[in-house]
Amino acid sequence: MTTPARDTAVSTAMRTTTGLPAGIGLSQVQVYSSQAPDGQCGGTPHLHLTCTELYFTLRGRGAAEFLTSRGPERVPLEPGVAVQFTPGTVHRLVNSDDPLQVLVIMENGRLNEEGDVVFAFPDTDLADPGTYASLADTGPIDAPDLAAVTRRRDRAVTGFVQRTRAWHEDPAGGRAQLDLLHQRAAALVRDRAARWPTVIAQGPEVALRQLSQRAAAAQAGDPTHLAEGRVTVLPRFDAQALTPKMCGSLWSYAVPR
Repeated sequence: MTTPARDTAVSTAMRTTTGLPAGIGLSQVQVYSSQAPDGQCGGTPHLHLTCTELYFTLRGRGAAEFLTSRGPERVPLEPGVAVQFTPGTVHRLVNSDDPLQVLVIMENGRLNEEGDVVFAFPDTDLADPGTYASLADTGPIDAPDLAAVTRRRDRAVTGFVQRTRAWHEDPAGGRAQLDLLHQRAAALVRDRAARWPTVIAQGPEVALRQLSQRAAAAQAGDPTHLAEGRVTVLPRFDAQALTPKMCGSLWSYAVPR
């Protein structure tokens, strides 16, 4: 006789110290359908300094556009397509007539909240921290001003287009502009990056230590930790709770703490 499986109630917090596995961030993004200065509809070109990111296409069709030291790249997106990219990659999502819905996995969920992002504004904006901060500011995190979000997107698209055009005209000059962007980005985040080692120590480092402990226990033939197995159902995706962010309207599955 089998025992019926019991329903698991929705939990609003994970039972581990790192939130999601290994401290990752997990969110859904509905990519903006409004038109940017280059005529395409999509998100805000930006880069991260510490985290690798992955896009998994759930619905719709479009593209992910990138700029790296190898030059501009464009990856077509459709359901089932995944693309990941490392720090320093300038990136944005672009819609088609069939709007994109993308699952986003961030290497560390908290670092983005702590400022691991720089927008790809034109260099004149990046050179002055005050100007950059004014352009990047969109108001309260949970209730950003949509007009400010659009202005930020449009200014970053202008910078992205300038750099990709420069690369097509002269790869050496384009590479020099990207190198300068990386220098500006490092300078802009330097002060807030002082907090990041603590964030990492409270998330991924804890997860790595736990994983090593479990492996050591398995090697020793010790099953004690297996009795701690738990099931946690994350809050369900809520399309009414989407918040305007960088690439589009975003909903996070959990905020790692």
